[in-house]
Amino acid sequence: MHALALKADLATPNELLNDAAASAGASIRPIATPETGAERAVREIADRFGKLSAEITDVAGRIGDVTQQFETQTAGLRRVVGAVEQVSRANHAIRQSAEGAQAAASVVRSGLERVAGSVKLGLNAAQTDIETLSEEAQSMSRALAQAVSDAHKARASSDAIQSITREIQLLSINAGVEAARSGEAGKGFAVIAAAVKALAEQTREATAASAAQLDLPVKAVDALSRRSQQNAQTAQRAREGSQTISQQVSEFDSFGRSVVDLIGEIEAVSRPTRENAEACAKAGQDLAGLVAGVDASTHILEQAVERTDALVTISEGILGSIAASGVRTAQSELIATVMETAATIGALFETALARGDVTLADLFDEGYRPVPGSDPVQHVTRFVGLTDRLLPPLQEQLLGSNGRIVFCAAVDRNGFLPTHNRKYAQPQGRDPAWNNANCRNRRIFDDRTGLAAARNRKPFLLQSYRRDMGGGQFLVMEDLSAPILVKGRHWGGFRIGLKA
Repeated sequence: MHALALKADLATPNELLNDAAASAGASIRPIATPETGAERAVREIADRFGKLSAEITDVAGRIGDVTQQFETQTAGLRRVVGAVEQVSRANHAIRQSAEGAQAAASVVRSGLERVAGSVKLGLNAAQTDIETLSEEAQSMSRALAQAVSDAHKARASSDAIQSITREIQLLSINAGVEAARSGEAGKGFAVIAAAVKALAEQTREATAASAAQLDLPVKAVDALSRRSQQNAQTAQRAREGSQTISQQVSEFDSFGRSVVDLIGEIEAVSRPTRENAEACAKAGQDLAGLVAGVDASTHILEQAVERTDALVTISEGILGSIAASGVRTAQSELIATVMETAATIGALFETALARGDVTLADLFDEGYRPVPGSDPVQHVTRFVGLTDRLLPPLQEQLLGSNGRIVFCAAVDRNGFLPTHNRKYAQPQGRDPAWNNANCRNRRIFDDRTGLAAARNRKPFLLQSYRRDMGGGQFLVMEDLSAPILVKGRHWGGFRIGLKA
């Protein structure tokens, strides 16, 4: 096998494949005898099974697509249900708050009405009393002012009497002097002068005592008048203040009416909120029922997927059995080709090990390191450089040898595809959908078909599957694979994708 790998560069593609097949113990069954009727019938059955398998695979894929859509829609419905429930809870909380506010506002309204009524009655009574007190104080002030005026007049009269008394005293003194001069003739006049003097003296004393007595009430009346004026001014201010309080009570009453209006507005808000909460609850119930229905449909579809997958497996098994029976079918030559190519790749790997180009640990490296910025994610391992050197000549030659072949590539046992056909190994761009279809190298294909081909240890495996071409495009294909062995260890598999 090592010798075969060493002369691979000198051999033709057919010689290389034949030598690899001989080295791996594989052979193409020759068709030496004419085809019998039974063989022809089996071949036709195989062809029909191939078409049936492709149809079943397509149906299974479409059911899977519908299942995924249902799951996506179910997830969306669940989010909607959650949102509706959240809105319903919020509406319920708003309704409770509105009802609580309404009840509190009603209590406030009742309290305001009672307080406003009591304050209004008390203030009206107080205002009436204040007005009466103000009028009486002003009337008293006017009376006291008149009394002060009369007292001052009396004082003025007393002062006038005292002045007259002083003049009479002077007159009596003058009369006494004249009587003394007149001698005997003036004695009668002297008696009159003495009497006038005595009367003037008595009048002076009386008016002095009266003036002294009159000073006290005049001063008291003056003080009382000033106090009365102050009381009248205070009463006037109280009257004006009561008018201000009356205005404030009116504003208080207006505030109470505003509270009443607010209660009406709260009731107007609470009613549609309550109706909205009921509608949201009903919508939530309907959506929950719809989710349950979608879940049931999804379960049914999952069962359908399982059954179609079983049908695909059965049809693949029948095709494999027919192909292995020796009857020539459409896949017979390709089965031999995939087995021979897998054996050749194993031989090339062993040769590389013998040359020291790679170690066994490097060749079986599973440390898949992501390529930064790649989308879909690509990986590299320690054997990527080796596969990039050895595999393209084999894979490109095989890709152009048969019109049914869509791709051919080697994968390790975990589905990692290090080196693809050049048409599928272009540099990635910014569009993930384009990358998915044109940059398929360095990627891990661990789907059902990919893993089955990577881990299969039978001489060959024939499968049907839908290949994701990106952008929602799928292609129904057949996958033919054979295991790649290196020094008796299973490295992976060689895959050929065929048009169905």
